Amino acid sequence: MGTRNRYHGIEEYAVKLIQHKAYQLVGNAGFTDSDREDIEQDLLMDLLSRLPDYDPELAERATFITRIVNRRVARILEKRSAWRRDYRLNEFSLNENDWEDDNSVERHENIGEDEYLLRTGKQELPTNDLRDLIIDVNRVLEILPPEFRDLCERLKTKTVAEVSRETGIPRGTIYESIQKVRELFQNAGLKDYLKT
Repeated sequence: MGTRNRYHGIEEYAVKLIQHKAYQLVGNAGFTDSDREDIEQDLLMDLLSRLPDYDPELAERATFITRIVNRRVARILEKRSAWRRDYRLNEFSLNENDWEDDNSVERHENIGEDEYLLRTGKQELPTNDLRDLIIDVNRVLEILPPEFRDLCERLKTKTVAEVSRETGIPRGTIYESIQKVRELFQNAGLKDYLKT
């Protein structure tokens, strides 16, 4: 069950939980034993980025850690099984050989960049659709009231909690604003692109 990852300075409970969750993921959603170290690192980085938000008045530290790790596992599984990235849809390896003009070439050499980005999950939409989406989003952003536009810009790189601390606006108010912005985007015909 051991990996080469080092956890110096990380509390034992968090390390054991992360290792256990990574171990559980192996064999699920197409993850193999060779993915375990990467999963552990992903879980640890997510946990470390959220530990500053821990409030001992709201929960025990172990409870907070468990919730953070479990939520990250759920997001990993959700992302892994999204229809464009679903590991079960892979019919063949890109490293398998194909024959072209009596020459053997690996399949990835016959795949265009757009298809490659889609298949590897590095891009969720074809380039033309992505370009159209950017234009549509920018069009809606231009008509948003300044406070909503500012909120959207902040949420590109920050969590709701971070925006709340930075601006002094209560999280509940921010969530209400997000709902209003979502409605504006839905009314503009972008409902399919909004994550639930």
